[in-house]
Amino acid sequence: TSDGQYKLKDFVRRSQTMNPKDQGTFDKAIIKLDERINIANMIFSGRMFRLFPIPGDANNTWVSAGEIFDAPTSNPSYEEILMLYKNYALQLTQNPQQANQALDQITAYQQKHGSQVMPSGTRISSELILNKVDFFGKLRNYYAVLCLVFLFVFLWAVLTNSDRRAQFTRYAFYVAAVGFVIHTIGLGLRWYVSERAPWSNGYESMIYIGWTTMLAGMLFSRKSLGGLTATITLAATILLVASMSWLDPEITPLVPVLKSYWLTIHVSLEAGSYGFLMLGAVIGMLNLLQLVFVNPSNLDRIKRSISELTIISEITLLGGLFMVSVGTYLGGVWANESWGRYWGWDAKETWALVTILVYAFILHMRFIPGLRGIYAFNFASLFGFATVIMTYFGVNYYLSGLHSYAAGDPVPIPPQVVYTAIVMVILSIVAYIRYRKVYK
Repeated sequence: TSDGQYKLKDFVRRSQTMNPKDQGTFDKAIIKLDERINIANMIFSGRMFRLFPIPGDANNTWVSAGEIFDAPTSNPSYEEILMLYKNYALQLTQNPQQANQALDQITAYQQKHGSQVMPSGTRISSELILNKVDFFGKLRNYYAVLCLVFLFVFLWAVLTNSDRRAQFTRYAFYVAAVGFVIHTIGLGLRWYVSERAPWSNGYESMIYIGWTTMLAGMLFSRKSLGGLTATITLAATILLVASMSWLDPEITPLVPVLKSYWLTIHVSLEAGSYGFLMLGAVIGMLNLLQLVFVNPSNLDRIKRSISELTIISEITLLGGLFMVSVGTYLGGVWANESWGRYWGWDAKETWALVTILVYAFILHMRFIPGLRGIYAFNFASLFGFATVIMTYFGVNYYLSGLHSYAAGDPVPIPPQVVYTAIVMVILSIVAYIRYRKVYK
């Protein structure tokens, strides 16, 4: 303001004093904006980059150049730091080629007085490799190309009854395995650099779900061209979503509630199960798509393909249901340690339970005479994934609760979601007509 007051002060104070589960989109946006303004202020004032450790400080305190100029010059340690900084600034302005020598002096000072809190050279090199190589950006493109190739080869093999299908499947597994190995290396590097499990935010959970999707495909679809096609298609889609601008790939410190070994256990099971359940949904969609193209001339070939993929889907859903069930149970143990209660009908907890019940029903449909058919199972596995979407995205962005990230105020549903739902409904209707008319 004109009198030097912070314009957002009242809004920030009100939002920060609210219970986290009662904070709406506006409140969380204000807190986020306040953080960014503070970061910008620290950068412009020279207090952002704390490059200089204070010798002998019990708290391992580091200070920035801006803080040095405000400190008492009678402190011998501060005088040494000030000399180092002035030397670097002088070299940078008068002799840029020699500026690296001044940086080397600062680095030696850091290692001498702050080595106990500095990351190791290996960790620094690993982070540089992680940023330069851009594992997940390149994997997104690699999976996308494989997706198009696999889909074309799969449809061609099914519709033409090619006798080279087993050979294609073997080659497909090898090239998919290359992507899985690179995905594993990238995820492991991020874990090593951050010194924590890499699934604590939206971006990390997406790349982790992509990895578990590939893991499920490698385990259960290694001899199925259709299963590998569904796996690669899903992995490409997940990494495409992860690369969108609204997911921040920055490696950030954990919030206090997540600083627990339960992050590795609970979240790995919950988020990992989504990859398995999502793969089952994509296989269901692929089977419905095959039903659309069924006719008397290719009926036998498509029946074999659908039966094979349905078995893979059922195994995948079993693995996903096991993981989400155990993860939800262990989440209750973590909740008791963090919040003093095992179960509180929080929105995330409730929808996790809904997901368990829905997939338990889907996997038991074969015991119900009217719901034991191929079409019913694949239809249910496709639309049952809506509960996972609600658990993962809907709770985070549309409902309030302890697990919500940006909830409270109404958020418009992206039109792509509506279009996708319409396409899936049309696909299901056409597949059902062909199923009744030809398949049965």
